[in-house]
Amino acid sequence: MQISGNCSAKNKGVEKKMHNNSDFQTPEWVCEIMVNLIPGQPETILEPTSGAGNLVKAIGKRFSSTIYSPARFEVFKKERVDCIVANPPFTPMSKGYRLLDNLFNRSDNIIILMPWLAIINSEQRTKSYIERGLKYIIHLPRNAFKGSRVQTCILVFEKGYQGDIIFKVGERM
Repeated sequence: MQISGNCSAKNKGVEKKMHNNSDFQTPEWVCEIMVNLIPGQPETILEPTSGAGNLVKAIGKRFSSTIYSPARFEVFKKERVDCIVANPPFTPMSKGYRLLDNLFNRSDNIIILMPWLAIINSEQRTKSYIERGLKYIIHLPRNAFKGSRVQTCILVFEKGYQGDIIFKVGERM
């Protein structure tokens, strides 16, 4: 496993400093669900919202891919990666929407944790997601994030996908 950016993961003796972006870090069981959705054996994976590095660690346990986890995504230079896995900030939500729009230009495979409102509060946004290959919606329980009652879901995009959207319920493992 190779790691690029200001983040941390232990694997084969590699350890780097963490960058903490949020008070609500991705729970390990949610990380496992997201990592299990990564298609195939990607050579490069981007985690643009590393926070405490929970997703980076989960990816590193399962894949020997090069993992990019920049401390500031805005200055990340690599144009394309095989897969993106992210949990963007929910406040302001416009920042999360802008991040997702940017990610569509960087990979054909995106797995992103979003508030449930991302798919129900805008018909135009939902239509855009479908056009961009929305394949799965995984609904997470209201208590997925300790101390928060925000309803969340995992959205999985595969560029070119035009089939039925598969809806699943994500549960603690």
